[in-house]
Amino acid sequence: MTEEQKTLKEEQEDQLEEQKIEHYELLYLLSNSYTANEVKPINEKIVRLIKEQDGKITKEEDLGKNKLAYPIKQLSHAYYQVYEFDMPSEKLINLNNALKLATEVLRFLVVKKKVKTEADIKKEKTMQEKLAKRKEQEIEKIKAAKEEIKEKPKTDKTKEKVSLEDLDKKLDEILGGDEML
Repeated sequence: MTEEQKTLKEEQEDQLEEQKIEHYELLYLLSNSYTANEVKPINEKIVRLIKEQDGKITKEEDLGKNKLAYPIKQLSHAYYQVYEFDMPSEKLINLNNALKLATEVLRFLVVKKKVKTEADIKKEKTMQEKLAKRKEQEIEKIKAAKEEIKEKPKTDKTKEKVSLEDLDKKLDEILGGDEML
């Protein structure tokens, strides 16, 4: 390599470092009027749009056809698609504009996403384990309480039946006999 080539390469590397590459997530909706076979080329078109803007796709997830929370353009169902990608932050505007112009896309949302480190993943896993233990303990407490309720003897609420004659005698005693009549 000549000196000029080396300096050009160093300049390009410096420019890449200057371009801040961020991690993004794109969720978009496609009309359910398309068949599954017609959706594939549209997804490829969007992948091409991302790659044209120097994006590098890290995760792709097809969420399938789902019901919308509210109708969009008189449609109640749509195909959901999610992509995670790394892209220079300056190029995101171009991607947004291209997605706005894509007539196949009903709605889209691009959000900046934090890349999880190994420490973050471990921390999240330990939190989930703690929550699972708490749930198990609560379930055990509920089961124990149910068993206690079952084990308690039922109090006998029914008393001896009193005959009508005995009731009449007691009423006479309380009321003072025949004097009131």
